Amino acid sequence: METKDLTGKKENKIFDLIVKINRLFQDANPFTTDNHDIDSSGKAKNKFMLIPSIGYEMNDNLGKFTFILDGWYFKPVDSGFIKNIIKNTLQVALNLLGGSTTSTEEAEQERLEPFFVTDVTNHKIQLKLSDSISETVLTDKNGRFHKNIIINSLEKLNIQGQILKYIAFDNDYQESGYEGIIYLMKNKNHIGCSIISDIDDTIKISEVPYKSKLMLNTFKNPFQAVPGIYQFQYN
Repeated sequence: METKDLTGKKENKIFDLIVKINRLFQDANPFTTDNHDIDSSGKAKNKFMLIPSIGYEMNDNLGKFTFILDGWYFKPVDSGFIKNIIKNTLQVALNLLGGSTTSTEEAEQERLEPFFVTDVTNHKIQLKLSDSISETVLTDKNGRFHKNIIINSLEKLNIQGQILKYIAFDNDYQESGYEGIIYLMKNKNHIGCSIISDIDDTIKISEVPYKSKLMLNTFKNPFQAVPGIYQFQYN
């Protein structure tokens, strides 16, 4: 009796279904504000994603530093009915594919959140290094911002070891902010910087060539580092 391997077909159908749902809404925004992400006035709480930055000492002017700050400003949103359809479809697909049984609903929600946001564009952001040093930057069409700040001296900055912390906040809503980190590279310490342009199967195990494993490693399984990457980064 001839047997057929239906595993591949099942995985392809699940993957194609999720792709179709994603394409259905990629050119529209049917989402409404999530009640869990609004303040007392009913306004949505915007959020920052601040990328760990570097500050390097200039070779031709010792003591003078350039700080490179990057981030993303976005608003969490919720679709109610639509989000539940996508979430439940994805959950069914992940359960069919197997994977970790230790994943919590909170962890899965955290991984889904970046897919249910809208960018805060063309908006002024304050980047505060100290009480006397701050810069204003404008977010682009994708809610991203980039700013190079040149500092003549590290004096009066709250530096702990090789780390300087700064605050990013909405120029129109300065009551609360998000804390970012700048790693200082002083010439005398001979500290360098490596640029790794990818994360999947470079820093973390994603198994991109395999659709089912990619989905599980992205949305359900505990994150795992690529063997040897820690030693490569810190040696």
